[in-house]
This record gives sequence, structure tokens and C-alpha cells, in this order.
Amino acid sequence: METHIIIWIVVSLCAGCLAVLELNPVTDPVIGLVGGSVLLEIKPPGPLGGMIWMFGPEDMPVVSWAGSEPEIDLDYKNRVTLNTKTGSLQLKPVSLNDSGVYTFEGTVFVSAEVQPFKGSVTVTVHTLIGTVIVNPNPEQPIENQALNLTCEVFGSKTVSSRLWLKDGQPLSASDRITLSADNSTVSFNPVLLSDNGEYQCKAKNPVIEVASPGYILEVNYGPEQASITGPDSAAEGSSVTFTCSAQSLPPCNYTWYFNGADAVQGSQYKIASVSNADSGSYTCVAWNSVTGRNTSVVKEFNVTESGSGSGSGCLKAEIAQIAIGTLSGIALLLCLSA
Repeated sequence: METHIIIWIVVSLCAGCLAVLELNPVTDPVIGLVGGSVLLEIKPPGPLGGMIWMFGPEDMPVVSWAGSEPEIDLDYKNRVTLNTKTGSLQLKPVSLNDSGVYTFEGTVFVSAEVQPFKGSVTVTVHTLIGTVIVNPNPEQPIENQALNLTCEVFGSKTVSSRLWLKDGQPLSASDRITLSADNSTVSFNPVLLSDNGEYQCKAKNPVIEVASPGYILEVNYGPEQASITGPDSAAEGSSVTFTCSAQSLPPCNYTWYFNGADAVQGSQYKIASVSNADSGSYTCVAWNSVTGRNTSVVKEFNVTESGSGSGSGCLKAEIAQIAIGTLSGIALLLCLSA
């Protein structure tokens, strides 16, 4: 404390002789990382005569020097190094509590005169950004509904900027895609299939930039364009398979109805041996468990008689020709007997 008083007296006496020089630090503000070091560097215009550094609005003493060993305040023991040639101050290691304004006062010898000087420097200490994550809300995006992607930063209280990327390129905002004031959230209103892709958020503070892992956006949609493949008719006794399909993400669940009655589950409806009772309407309902949407398609199916077709037609013609030939022979015999 005695050294502090001596320096204050010297500065006050010299202030009556020469105007106090406003000395700018080499760097202002000084950026530091928790656990690292910061250098508050100044360059006085002459040999140093005395020096004092203070911290905060209350001007709490940090270190002072008046020609002998520097006197370090108890709160800064083993963390402060004062350069007695330039008056520069090094703090190591620093914590978040070291952020603030440091003021300095001192004297130098200029042309055989004592020149007082003073100034200040701001220190900002930051923590490393640990993890950056992109979180969707809702977790399962649905086509034509609203979606928010939030850039969450862990390990640092200070984030100076955020940058959004889609497929490695900066994301462009539009009337439908908007960014929050601090770029922490991207809003899609609504989200479309064209928004599918890989999204990243880069968070930055004055000491580091960290990118999130890629978030793959897959918009759930459908079902759409449902269809049934299979024959429109089949002969009695034959086997038949109907297959239902629809465009959807995730894949659909399928339910079959025969003539309005619940029949089977699954994308296929198989009949091992059809009968006349199998003729009718087959309805497939496709349902998406995520979107909550469904669509249906109907197929009419007819069962024909066994053996019917072009072959049986030929057989009937042959029988008719035989019958006509028989009748012609009988008519000829009757004529001869007459």
C-alpha cells in the first residue's frame, strides 16, 4: 500500500508541472480465453519512473511499482507480471471474473522532465465453445407444416455470431424461410420436400468457431398416388395377388377391405384359389403413422367360369358343325326313300 501512495503523490506533483499524457494501449480491447493469458501492452514515450494498474469502477489495485520490487495485490498473487521497463501487464491464468476495464497511471522521464501519463484498456475473457447442436421442432417434420431448427451452443456464455449452412452453402432466407434476430433459429413456414438436405450451424465467439454435426432434414409426407396392381379378372380356381403401393415417408401401413368389410393387413392381398364369392370391390387404405394422413384406392375384380374362354368357344363350334352334318344326312336318306 505504501508504494501505491508514493506513486499517487508523484503523479499528483507532476500533474502540476506537465499536462497528463493520455496514453493509448497497443491493443484495445484485449481478448482472452479462460485458463490462458492476456497482455495489456503499453509503450510510454520514455524511461519508466513509476507505475500502477487498477481494475474496475472502484479502481481496485492490481500491481504498483516505484523503482523497487513490484507490489502485487493479494487477489493477483502468482498471476501478475509487470514489465518495469514499459509498464505492460500480463495476467495468467485468466478467468471470466478478469473481464472488465483496467486503468493505469505512471510517470516517465522525457527530456529530463517527469511526464505523468494515464490510460485504460478493456479485457474480455471467453470460454471455449464446447458443442454446437441443431435441434428440430417438431422432431419429425411434416410437409406443409411449420418447422424450427435451433442452433444450441454449449460451453460458452458468449456467442458473437451464428451462420447456417445447407449442403455446405450459406442458407438463403426468403418469405418462407426466416432467421431470428440472433440467427439462433431458422423457421420454415411451411417446410417443403425441397427443403430436404444437410443443415449445419457454425457458432463463433472472439476466440473460436465451432460447427455442429450435420443434421439431415427428411420431411415426412404422404401417402400420395396410391395404386393397386393385379388382374381385373381371373378364372375360377386360379391364384391371384393384388399389391397396393403409395408414395410416403415413412412407408405406409396398408389395410384391405373386400366389399366394405375389413379383410387383411399388409401391402399384398393373396387369394390361393378364387371362386365366384371373390368377385367384387377390393379397397386398399394407405395410412402414414407420422403425418396422420391416409388415402384409398379401389379395384373391381371379376371371377369367370372355369374353362371359359377362346378354347371352349372352338369346342362349341365343332359340336354345332357335327350336329348340322348329322341333320343333313338324315334329310338325304328321307329324300331317297321317297
